[in-house]
Amino acid sequence: MAPPCPVIILDDCRVAPTPSSTAQMSLPLTFFDVFWLKLHPNQRLFFYEASHQRSTFAETVLPKLKHSLAVTLQRYLPLAGNLIWSPDSDKPIIQYIEGDTVSLTIAESEADFYHLLSNSFREAKEYHPFLPSLLASNTRVPVLALQVTLFPNTGFSIGYATHHAVLDGKTTAMFMQSWASISRFDGDLNPTLELSPFYDRTIIHDPADLERAYLKGWLEHNGPSNKSLVFWDSKAPPDMMIGTFRLTRGNIENIKNWVQTQWQKKHQQKPAIPVSSFAITSAYIWVCLVKARQLRSKKVHLAFNIDCRARLDIPSTYFGNCITFRVLEADSDELIGENGVAIAVKAISDAIGGLNDGLLKGAEELISRLLSVQEEKILSIAGSPRFEFYNTDFGWGRSRKVELISVEKSGAISLLDSREGIGGIEIGVALKKHEIEAFASLFASGLEAHQVLETFNHS
Repeated sequence: MAPPCPVIILDDCRVAPTPSSTAQMSLPLTFFDVFWLKLHPNQRLFFYEASHQRSTFAETVLPKLKHSLAVTLQRYLPLAGNLIWSPDSDKPIIQYIEGDTVSLTIAESEADFYHLLSNSFREAKEYHPFLPSLLASNTRVPVLALQVTLFPNTGFSIGYATHHAVLDGKTTAMFMQSWASISRFDGDLNPTLELSPFYDRTIIHDPADLERAYLKGWLEHNGPSNKSLVFWDSKAPPDMMIGTFRLTRGNIENIKNWVQTQWQKKHQQKPAIPVSSFAITSAYIWVCLVKARQLRSKKVHLAFNIDCRARLDIPSTYFGNCITFRVLEADSDELIGENGVAIAVKAISDAIGGLNDGLLKGAEELISRLLSVQEEKILSIAGSPRFEFYNTDFGWGRSRKVELISVEKSGAISLLDSREGIGGIEIGVALKKHEIEAFASLFASGLEAHQVLETFNHS
């Protein structure tokens, strides 16, 4: 495996929003935001193939990216600001003051570009030089940091670090697509996109006072009265490997048909709840992970997020976090059994169907569960194919590869739209070397088995 290739930092610059009538802006956190207050930032990389030489990159690409970023930040002022928690305040706020800027690092690297965007196993630390970071103090932390790295004559990458207490994946995707669109249209937003952020926080109702419960959980963690904004320490193991796996639409349909067949055999009827591609994908990954990590703890957990915007009649362009979670529990022996995938699909589908009984039911317990469930027994799903990150085109074509690198710390599995489109799902996994090798074998053999069974059932 190739060793990490250090980058040459060409410039550490600051990009300010283009001038507007708004000199300052502050937003309160909602309970959706507070949940993520001290969790590590999201860090993602976009790779673009382009045969730019150093001079072309400096004279054409960078000016276009900087100008379009400044224009985009005018719409997204909070991203140029900071999360602030003063000692005399009960809760943090998001604050932009005129003069605030976003850190943009410009770098160059001779690393193997095509190795980095391959689907083979790669050491997670190989990506660290191309990612920016958010430097947090007790009272202040930036919301966003960016890095653009040139790989001469082959391509470039754009990396971001975002504070999860300020924006979720939906908002991040909206920002990136706005920036890309403005770059692609030479400073103007594509008129077909409606991506102006909605900032009104009064639309978020909190009858159960979840904000207080979540703040209390964080204040008492490593407390008492721990108001520090320093991120929760969650160091990744030094030997983490990243791998990319794909489920085609055909793979998903094969597993779905097999699951429905198993259900009918057991219950003599079709499933009462429609089986979604998300449920199929998450269940299949869950079973493969339990087997690969040899989790024999009897009870294992799966956490997945739910976008609440449509369910709570909140505009799709709402800026901030608007997601909640379901945490499922299953018997590890059942999941590794012959019908493990079907059992997992039913558990996930039941949880999704149960959202109609109360979207935020049990939400007051999420912080305590987060801080108490042992990391090795809880698996989580991050991201969504609906974000369509592969369509982020700055004017040099669609992304060749998109990687959510921060899963090496969270242990989450990332879901992404397939670059090839047509209903496939790309899965990002970060595991120890022996675990990812086991996962790859289980993932491939399981698909082959379901293909054989599907063919047999229809013969």
